Amino acid sequence: QFSIQNHSFDLPAAPFLLLSLLLFLLLYSGWALFSKLSAAQFSLDYAHTLNRTLWTFAPVLFLLLIPAVSSFYLDRNDLSLRLRLLGIALFFAFLYLNAANLRLWSRDSCPIFQIIPKIVSLSTRHKLILLFAVSLLVYNAGSALLLYEGITLSGDEPHYLIISQSLLQDGDFDLSNNYAARDYRKYMPPTTRLSPHVAPRTRGRYSFHSPGLSILLLPFYSLGSLFGGKLQLFCVRFGMSLFGALLGLQVFLYACQEWKKEKLALGLWAVFSFSSPIFFYSLHIYPEIVIALFSLYIFRRLRFSSNLSQVSLLFMGMLLACFIWLHAVKYTFILIPLFLYSVWVLLRTHKVGWKIVTFLAFPVGLTLLHLVFSHSYYGSLSIFSVSLKGATTASESAAYLKTIFSEFSFRARWETLAGYFFDQRDGLLLYAPLYFFAFLGMVEMIRHKRRDFFVLLLLSAPYILFHAFLTQRTSFAPHARPLVAVFWVAAILLGAFLAFGVKKYAKRLFSLAVSISLLLVYLLLRDPWALYQPTTFGEGERAGSLFASLSNMYFYLPDFLPSFLKIYDSHWFPNYVWLGALVLFIAAYVLWKRRSPDPGFFRQVTAVFLGLSLFFVWIVLFPRTTLLHPVNTTYPARQKLTFYALGRVARMTEPGRFRITADKRAYVFHFTSWRKINTLDLEFGSEQGDYYVEVYLFDQEVFKGETSRDIKTLNLIEPDSYGYKKAHLYRVSIYLERRSAVSIIQNPFFFSITPR
Repeated sequence: QFSIQNHSFDLPAAPFLLLSLLLFLLLYSGWALFSKLSAAQFSLDYAHTLNRTLWTFAPVLFLLLIPAVSSFYLDRNDLSLRLRLLGIALFFAFLYLNAANLRLWSRDSCPIFQIIPKIVSLSTRHKLILLFAVSLLVYNAGSALLLYEGITLSGDEPHYLIISQSLLQDGDFDLSNNYAARDYRKYMPPTTRLSPHVAPRTRGRYSFHSPGLSILLLPFYSLGSLFGGKLQLFCVRFGMSLFGALLGLQVFLYACQEWKKEKLALGLWAVFSFSSPIFFYSLHIYPEIVIALFSLYIFRRLRFSSNLSQVSLLFMGMLLACFIWLHAVKYTFILIPLFLYSVWVLLRTHKVGWKIVTFLAFPVGLTLLHLVFSHSYYGSLSIFSVSLKGATTASESAAYLKTIFSEFSFRARWETLAGYFFDQRDGLLLYAPLYFFAFLGMVEMIRHKRRDFFVLLLLSAPYILFHAFLTQRTSFAPHARPLVAVFWVAAILLGAFLAFGVKKYAKRLFSLAVSISLLLVYLLLRDPWALYQPTTFGEGERAGSLFASLSNMYFYLPDFLPSFLKIYDSHWFPNYVWLGALVLFIAAYVLWKRRSPDPGFFRQVTAVFLGLSLFFVWIVLFPRTTLLHPVNTTYPARQKLTFYALGRVARMTEPGRFRITADKRAYVFHFTSWRKINTLDLEFGSEQGDYYVEVYLFDQEVFKGETSRDIKTLNLIEPDSYGYKKAHLYRVSIYLERRSAVSIIQNPFFFSITPR
């Protein structure tokens, strides 16, 4: 019954009373039965159990707030969504409180808490097989979901894949024919047209991307070529998921060897593998995840292996040499520190002596091979010729270096560095807040293992600072890409916090941060287009798409989040607030001496109620519509409207008059008027084509039918409105489909909104 014209919460008495009685009996029976079973299971007093389990049903009280939701209402779909979200929140609150009860009553005898001990009791080999299988299952379920949502390839991904395609089809690295024939349409949408990623001075033939990743993925591309389309992409992403799963195993093994706590290692493996950014980079075709895997494997073997065989030395040297083939320029600042550290440890700690030659064999051999490759295809003996700049002369290189040092200000460089962690479009911490605790891990490592901390800093900082110095930000790739290649260091810092941190309040905050991080992964899978947001090339929109979707009509979340776009605006206040908050967070951890006790059950009930209250006000109470980018419009007769969030497809050529150039979609127009509109005139149609049209005022249908080369007029008398900030808000939507062969681009559909 709900509509813009009827907000009343009206229930017939008899059905309402009957339903209330049935629900009461259902809740009462569930309460009594669960209490009886719990008392029997844990040998508890039944009356005590009844009292305790009653509180787990307390979140049901929030259902009493439903009538308040109907007061802030635009249409029934929005209302239904908000009520479903409230139901989901109450369900999880109920589960959480019951889990808290079970944990307090008996952790040892409850089957749900026996899962981790059972995993720990497995042999190392069986544990690794299980973790590997779980990782592959979760990653490829995410991959299938992305493909189902229409996510194919973006950014640099198709250009890595087209190298694999050329190697398989043509047996060469010459991509000119592949780009010209648009061979990428075998696994991309048929309308896709890629701009070739080819290096200068190669006559449009050779890519400026290094071929290492394309070669690694060649077997999976070959398998996928038997199917084509989305199945081919699924096979290639399966190949990437193997590297992500292996990286997770290396984190698990490192944690086991470093801290000798398998439960800690399991937890670290889980939060590292299934949160951002590792989860998403295990599904995308970028080399960073491979570099992270190779780096951590080499570091772990050097740190913990007591006796390195010549085969191990040869294998580690081969992995290290692959860095050049994965990206000769970008990964130099990981390769050099890791190479120097490896040689130092092998000579000083492992005392390999002349066996160091075995370790150096592949680095020397593959580097020489890369020089031959560069000279043959790019006309230069420099390993840096496979790059966006291509082969350059000495004078060109000097000019480029001069530009690097002089073109950007220090402010631009440090803001780029801050953006890697805080920016709401591609920063790490807003999408994975659990890594705030990696900074606390730094504190613990400085306290307990200072030398190890500075080794990790030496291996990771040059790469990150090099990117920030060049002011490089990524576009159309999942967030935090500049950090992923050295992200294994963040895992170690997180493990140090878990291993050495003893402050209970920090551990509870960490659990909350992990929950939020996993929830954000789920939300990004529901809205995967939010993963790909431009941050360069003149982008001026600060808002992260995900955080805009978490806003409501009265609260716009991106206004409170940091942003480090490359635009001149030194007064974006949230930047300083969030940086200051991080400093205070670390300082509070260092200075807080008192150990807080574990919270009792009723403290957890209070926390749940506070969380549900915040969730209700933020997510449930108000309409989920966000009104952005107001456009003030004055009509010839001096009427004034303010339109919001006008799109590019429906262009306003004159006040209130729109030209629509695409069909089979709904166009929604939100506008406000300081005065209540007496009559709203709508005109729509096309003098060149036939269309099926539906027009709605909020959720009230005002027209449904066809236009046949004519312009139709509707006069809505005293249209309903929604009170918004002392103004009257209106929403008109129109859906159209062509019923004739006329081109809507050359002959746009006409739509007009005029108030009287």
